[in-house]
Amino acid sequence: MPYTESYEMDILRGINENRPWDLIYEIRKVVKTQHRLLDIGCGTATKLIQLASITNYQEIIGIEPNERMRFKAEENIKLANLDNISIVSGSAEDLPFEDHVFDVVTAMVAPHNTSEVHRVLKPGGHTIIEKIGDRDKWNLKALFGRDSKGLRGQFCDYDEGEREIEFREEFSHLFTEVSTKNGFWKTYYSFEGLILLLEQTPTIRGFDRIEDSHVLEKIVETYMTDRGIMTTQNRILVAAKK
Repeated sequence: MPYTESYEMDILRGINENRPWDLIYEIRKVVKTQHRLLDIGCGTATKLIQLASITNYQEIIGIEPNERMRFKAEENIKLANLDNISIVSGSAEDLPFEDHVFDVVTAMVAPHNTSEVHRVLKPGGHTIIEKIGDRDKWNLKALFGRDSKGLRGQFCDYDEGEREIEFREEFSHLFTEVSTKNGFWKTYYSFEGLILLLEQTPTIRGFDRIEDSHVLEKIVETYMTDRGIMTTQNRILVAAKK
């Protein structure tokens, strides 16, 4: 998706109830101060800055294919006055690094390639990957129905729990230790925040606020609460050791 300034807006993330895990804490559990960490699909580096501000890594590298996001990430890092984070251009499918050079590799709700993650990790290195689950925002996605390609909602063609099984099997082929968790929590969006979310992410294929206005009306009618439009987030946490 193209980067716009609305990507930084709080209303895009809604009001969240307690999450089943703290991603930053999960990453901190497997790193030491001398470690080198690579984050794939770092976006505007918001999470990397949070991570760097509470740890003492030797080096953190964020890789991001979107030029505008890289520019914003570098701006954010400069504002945070951090000197151990660098941002590079590149793709998850072909990481621009030698073999066995990182102690930790992360991908926080970003595309990844498991073979490439394994390749750049040192022996004994760890990876922490968070992915969108197959029941994420299911109540909203179901209302958008089908188009010529099938169900419009992202991952709606998966059976319940199927993505977690896929990731566990995929990582088990290459890594010596693998664990997965499937977590859920409720989020409440304002109407404007939900529209921004659908425009900025691939949640609904071909979303158009005009063409889909009847669906938006149904969502408000069915799921609007005092806190906002209610939905359930679903994330999968993969932790693996090489």
